[in-house]
Amino acid sequence: MSTAIAFSALAGYIIASHTLDWTAISVFLGVLLLAGSATVLNQYQERYFDALMSRTRNRPLPSHQMNPKMALVLAIVLGLKGLAILYFLTTPTTALLGLFNIIWYNGVYTPLKRRTPYVILVGAVTGAIPPLMGWTATGAGIFSPDILFIAAFMFFWQIPHFCLLLLKFRKDYEMAGFPSITSLLSEKRIQFIIFIWIVSTSLSTLIFPLFHLISGSILIVCIILLNVILVSSFYRNAFSKNIAFDLGKSFRSLYLYQVSILAILMIHALI
Repeated sequence: MSTAIAFSALAGYIIASHTLDWTAISVFLGVLLLAGSATVLNQYQERYFDALMSRTRNRPLPSHQMNPKMALVLAIVLGLKGLAILYFLTTPTTALLGLFNIIWYNGVYTPLKRRTPYVILVGAVTGAIPPLMGWTATGAGIFSPDILFIAAFMFFWQIPHFCLLLLKFRKDYEMAGFPSITSLLSEKRIQFIIFIWIVSTSLSTLIFPLFHLISGSILIVCIILLNVILVSSFYRNAFSKNIAFDLGKSFRSLYLYQVSILAILMIHALI
């Protein structure tokens, strides 16, 4: 997960700078360290709940392979290193965005997971920030329409991703006492919600050619084909009574779609 976050930040940098240089490596490394810090801190915060869930009980903290104080120190060290790299080797704005994302993820999103099943909308914000970090690392403005459309794509993409997690690990979340939409809505209704957000994600990428984030017939055709494949596969899952909902396949196709879209954006920026 941390690598995927750093990859999206790298994409933001390349799209803004049209180059792959040492600063790009600094962006990737800095964001990777910050993502690792947020992950460790999250596991420190939720170590008692992780012990109640089968998918997380073997993590270092709930399984007592690591001392909680050491985990907290590790999170702080990773975070400080990541912030230092971004502040001194990119721009202060990029470092501030990184600090904001940790505060939002660990200080807002993580506590709210215990309070509301609709916290996925709050958590999706954290996925939209890394491309902004890469973009501002070039000195570009944070409110440029180009990067805001890319950030919107990343935000929309997060929602079906979270919903798939909730479906796959619904029993674990219930055992740990996390409020979840799976307790409020039927699986079929959640599948329909996933499909709506998939369509929203797809539409957000079709705007890219209008703002010259993508040009050239080959890349535009690739974008269209990716969207047709994604939407049609989730349409079958949402509306067909004869096709079982394959969560593993859905996860893989969603991740492949995200990586492919970002790769196309980077290819366009580099050629």
